[in-house]
Amino acid sequence: MRHVIASLVTVAAVTAAGCNLDLTNPNNPTIGGALTNPRAATARMITGVMATYRGNKAGQLQDFGSFGREIYNMFITDGRSITGPYRDWRQNNAFAAGSQWGGRYGNYRNAYAAMQIINTTSALTPAEKSGGLGVLKTYIALDLLHVVEARGPIGAVVDMTDDVNAVLPIVSQDSALKWISAKLDEANADLGAAGSTFYFPIYAGFGSGVASTPAGFAQFNRAIKARTEVYRGSLGCGATCYNAALTALTGTWIQDLTVANRDNGVYVVYSTASGDALNDSSFAVNSDYYLHLGIDSIPGVGTDDRYRRKVALAGSVCGTGYTPRTEVGVTATNRPCVYAGNTTPVPIIRNEELILLRAEAEWYTTATAAAITDLTAVRTNSGSSNGGTSVVAFAAPANDAEFVTEVLRQRTLSLLFEGHRFPDYRRLGRLAELGLLSQDVTAGFNVATASVLPSQECDARARVGAPAPMSCAGGPVVP
Repeated sequence: MRHVIASLVTVAAVTAAGCNLDLTNPNNPTIGGALTNPRAATARMITGVMATYRGNKAGQLQDFGSFGREIYNMFITDGRSITGPYRDWRQNNAFAAGSQWGGRYGNYRNAYAAMQIINTTSALTPAEKSGGLGVLKTYIALDLLHVVEARGPIGAVVDMTDDVNAVLPIVSQDSALKWISAKLDEANADLGAAGSTFYFPIYAGFGSGVASTPAGFAQFNRAIKARTEVYRGSLGCGATCYNAALTALTGTWIQDLTVANRDNGVYVVYSTASGDALNDSSFAVNSDYYLHLGIDSIPGVGTDDRYRRKVALAGSVCGTGYTPRTEVGVTATNRPCVYAGNTTPVPIIRNEELILLRAEAEWYTTATAAAITDLTAVRTNSGSSNGGTSVVAFAAPANDAEFVTEVLRQRTLSLLFEGHRFPDYRRLGRLAELGLLSQDVTAGFNVATASVLPSQECDARARVGAPAPMSCAGGPVVP
């Protein structure tokens, strides 16, 4: 029932079979190097973009999990991995300050190169070109959405040119989100003109039946569109963007939530096959991840089934618990097992998130009863689905502040360690609350410096005389 992005190594082997590729440097492909076989070359480049997205996922989960007070990375050989995220990104600049920047733009560059070839070659039919462009543009938009999630009001670079050394402007968060939304619409139009099949493989596990076709990929595109519009709605666009999110959701696989369908969605997956990758965020691979005490301290959380199936506790489905661990003055008791095995897939987006997006959009478009119905369904069919009792039942929110409190609680538990809590608390105006949680390192903590640009980005701009953007030396710091 899941639409899963499946084994990357298998796809690469299928694409290469019988092809004569001339890529001098496959990690940084050029148009000239691909002209001898543009069909095979672009197929490899498209699957490479998806593979690179997967490769960036573990870092996103670690950094957003740390800054969102979901996990501790108890990396004993460097205490900054533990305490840095609980102070600010500047103090952790050698690590998380580069998160969701260089890797995302590197993937954008590869997608840009592939699109140039697709646009200029005569080796592909118009429908085939549309399919390739639709997939690549969707991944460009998704990568840049993660940049915005990480940097907030700093904004992002959205343009790309042939000059790999160009220093392009950083646009505002609002402008970046508008650009991402428009790019997703471009991609959706391309996918609508792509025919019934792709000329490159979209992994057998991407979905059941339709999900591996352009029409199925368009559902994924509309899901990311809905997420983007909900973000825009919460950041000032209001009902206009929330209504756009509701419209986008009608083009997805969304279903009223049940135990059977809550995990339907699009994933990145892992395998033990030679040359493939393991899930570095998993319970089985990384022994340094522990649950932040703030999650353990949510009232009533121990009886919520989302917590019980995602945390290693005595008698839980994940294991028997662990001895508390203390490093550099930080103590944690339990370990997350959201990804219990080394090949457990990681969701990009799934039905449970779609329902939570819909609830938020409904609330802010005056469909408050529908919003409460959706939140109740999440609590019942995810929080109380296996003999557990969901966290203390909520009264119908009387105002926006009460609704935000409730939707953040439900998103925290439903989407634990999926990369959402940190950007959620910021976009909904509650980021400061994360700095008040128990077991935080308070010395030097400043939530106002929760967003910075990587020092390398600032240095590159300084070398060409570009004005210092926000959160570079000489520029203002933003929350």
